[in-house]
Amino acid sequence: MNQDKLRLLFKLQEHPMAPAVQLAKEVQISPPTAKAWLDSLKKEQVYIGVQPNLRVRRLGLEIDDFLLEVDSYNALVKIEQFCEKHPYTLYRARVFGGSSQGIMVQFRQPDKARKHLEDALEILKERGYIKNIRELPTLNPVYGSTYTRPRLEAWDPKRMVWVFDWDEWWKKESTKSNRTIEEIEDAKGRIPLDKLDAKILEMITRDARQKNTEIIESIGLDKSQMGIQQDFSKRLKKLNEAVESYRVFINWNHFDVYNTPLIIANADKEITEQLIRKLQMGEFPFGSSIRQTKTGFVWSARMPSAHFSELISLVWKISIDYELLIIDYKNSQRYALWAETFDPEQNDWKADREFCLEKPLMSIDIL
Repeated sequence: MNQDKLRLLFKLQEHPMAPAVQLAKEVQISPPTAKAWLDSLKKEQVYIGVQPNLRVRRLGLEIDDFLLEVDSYNALVKIEQFCEKHPYTLYRARVFGGSSQGIMVQFRQPDKARKHLEDALEILKERGYIKNIRELPTLNPVYGSTYTRPRLEAWDPKRMVWVFDWDEWWKKESTKSNRTIEEIEDAKGRIPLDKLDAKILEMITRDARQKNTEIIESIGLDKSQMGIQQDFSKRLKKLNEAVESYRVFINWNHFDVYNTPLIIANADKEITEQLIRKLQMGEFPFGSSIRQTKTGFVWSARMPSAHFSELISLVWKISIDYELLIIDYKNSQRYALWAETFDPEQNDWKADREFCLEKPLMSIDIL
């Protein structure tokens, strides 16, 4: 990849929703060249797309995370089938390490649907497909969690290495985090939605860089009909109130990033909060997410082999003890919000037992 293409990718990561004309100006190339390069980068899957980080509570949803341990490969496949059929699956990824193997799953669902999910997982456990169910804390910043975006400026394309001094980063004084903005946004209350809003949400959670006219056509509307584009713009503005930020999904194989550790650590509360503050400062160069637990933290990241050992050394130094698992990112899947989960008659998300438990389990021959 030439230097200008890399700079364009940098700018896209900084401004995921910026039009090609703006990105071209910042990189000092022509708009047609910028558009052609963006198209080729996506075609070559250097980047996969742009998705929103949603303030799900403003949409009337919650995020629930679980680590499911299994005894066999067949059991793992069965749980993946369940995730494919469950209407509210957000993410799944195989994990392995030590004596543990299984799958990490994430669901974006109405709170009333949680009981049905818990019951479904218990049924899978009773049938022998799940050995153990471990709930992970949510990634909501209000609960002391945070994530970091990869900093491509830390990548040295000449030497093909990531430049980062772990010791200096840990020694550097960190300021106390301020979650006021997220707390205020979370407290604003639910945004009123209808079925058309749900269809728009499905499209932008698939790829937010689509043109408005493309989304309009995808949801079955006529873009040439009078008032349609104006109504769409108003709806999109309303839905953007539930968007914290936009994120570019990059294929990190192109940047020597292969290791995806998941660390479950017991650590002092002060150490955990110090680690979270340092990650929130924005200097950590690798994509990661950290969740604070009652006894420590859960930290996952993507990084090259040269920095993997540095991460483990740091965790070993600051924690009481820890468990190391590896996320199999090649066998992971992220799901868009599904518009069919919205009930137009009730003007709310579906949360009945038949929809959330019986249909998914019956479709994989469990019930």
